[in-house]
Amino acid sequence: MELDIAGLDTAGRDELLEQWRSLIGRPPPKHISRALLIQILAFELQTKLYGGFTKRLSLRLTRASRRDVMRPAFKPGSRFVREYRGKTHVVEVAEDGCFAWNAQRFKSLSHAARAITGYNVSGFKFFGVKP
Repeated sequence: MELDIAGLDTAGRDELLEQWRSLIGRPPPKHISRALLIQILAFELQTKLYGGFTKRLSLRLTRASRRDVMRPAFKPGSRFVREYRGKTHVVEVAEDGCFAWNAQRFKSLSHAARAITGYNVSGFKFFGVKP
């Protein structure tokens, strides 16, 4: 039994479950809601009719997800100053965009903050920077 996308809304739950099994090839999750079941089936039907993601698009999406989405560009020479445990720490932005502290170089402000504190902390939060 093949349902079309328009027929998903009027189909009974048993018909939707059967459609899932035929399209996806395995039983659906036990407590899936009707609305989610319809959305997934509609996506699968559209993919079957019009084609899904190409390998090239999938690679582009993966690469884009790995990039820093909200990384502001700090100008070389910018300085971040913070007093921590009685000592003043100064982190400076180098010409290549790296962060320098105590003659060490870090690729992000968070890595510099971790070197200062000894634990993972947001560099923006630690230095009071709003992205």
